[in-house]
Parts: sequence; structure tokens; C-alpha cells
Amino acid sequence: MIYEKNISLLREKKYFSLFENLAGKAVEAAELLEELKANYSTLSQISQELNTLEDEADLVVHQIIQELIYDHSREGEEKEDIRYFAHNLDNVVDGVEKAVNRLTFTHRQPSTLPEPVGEFSTVVLEASREISRAVGCLRNLSTEEETLEACCIRINELENEADKINRKWLRILMTTPIKEPDEFLERVVLKEIVDILEDTMDQCEDVANVLDTFRVKKLFFYYDRCF
Repeated sequence: MIYEKNISLLREKKYFSLFENLAGKAVEAAELLEELKANYSTLSQISQELNTLEDEADLVVHQIIQELIYDHSREGEEKEDIRYFAHNLDNVVDGVEKAVNRLTFTHRQPSTLPEPVGEFSTVVLEASREISRAVGCLRNLSTEEETLEACCIRINELENEADKINRKWLRILMTTPIKEPDEFLERVVLKEIVDILEDTMDQCEDVANVLDTFRVKKLFFYYDRCF
């Protein structure tokens, strides 16, 4: 019985570390996107860095899935919550990488980060930092529950801000007359990037919803099961 308790405690700590690692990569991805505001000439380099970061995030998700496979202390519903959380958090990294990759598609590269991308980068960065802060609360949920709840509320507010940004720029992109033929392709690519970043913020909201589920279910109150 003592052995089983110790294994459960070790596994809990492993989940916390993996979640914090993955949340940190989401922040790093958002910071790389934000860096393009200051120096857009680094687009190619940052795109490569994000590609590497995406691969690293995928490896963390794989580790989490492997832990779930050998975790016999959890019910199927708990495992599904954890799996869903990990994939949605990974999707935040994927979304930022995909958006920056699309920026490299146009032949006429602007000298500065396109304005809609810059507006999205601000909310994506703040949302990723709130996610990281919230994930850090899971280790001590009994004392950090209010902080976790506040983070989830703020992430939902940021997703609402992203919806407004999305609607504004879709209207501009779809209704502003095209002056030159080459602008059409650029407009199509920029619209796709706006869609990707709006979806990335949806993923942030999904992450917040699962974190709120953890809070409500007290999923990580491991001592309730072990002692």
C-alpha cells in the first residue's frame, strides 16, 4: 500500500513538471511571435525556431500520453481530461508556428509585422502567460484555487478580445479594394493567418476550460486518494 502511494505521488509530480514544461513552450512561442514586432527581418530565423519548439512540445505531449498509458490509478474520464488538456496546450504552440510559417509565403515581404498579426500577438502572449501561471497553481490547488480561477477568467476575456480583432480585420480584408494584382495573394494569406491566430486563442480558451475542470473536480488532490 505504501509503495502504491509513493508511485502515485511520483506520477503526480511528473504530470506537474510536464504540464509546466509544455506551458513554458507556449509562452516561448508567443514571445517569439511578439519579437517580430521589433525586428521583422528575423522572420525566417524565428520561423525555424518555432518549428523546433513545436517538435519539442510534441515530445512533451508524447511523454504525457505515455504516463497515462501506465497510470492505472486514474479513471478513463480523468485520463481523457489530461489528454485533452495536453493536446490543446500543444495546439497553442502549433498555431503560433503555423501563423509565422504562413508569413513567409508572400513574395513581397513587408518591412514590419502586419498590423492584424501584431494585434493578435499581444493577446496570445498575455493568454499564454496566464496559462503558465494557472498551470503553476496545480501543484498547490488547495491554496491557489482562487488564482487559478482568476487566470481562467482572464483567458476567457482575452479570447473575447481576439474575437473582436478577428471580426475587425476580416471585415477590412474582405471589403478593402485591391489596388494591385499581387495584393490578392497577400490578402488571402493574411486572412488565413488571422483565422489561425483566432483559432489559437480558441485553443487557449479550451485550455482554460480544462484547467477550470481540474479546479472543480479537484483532479489533482492526489492526497484525497492516497491518504
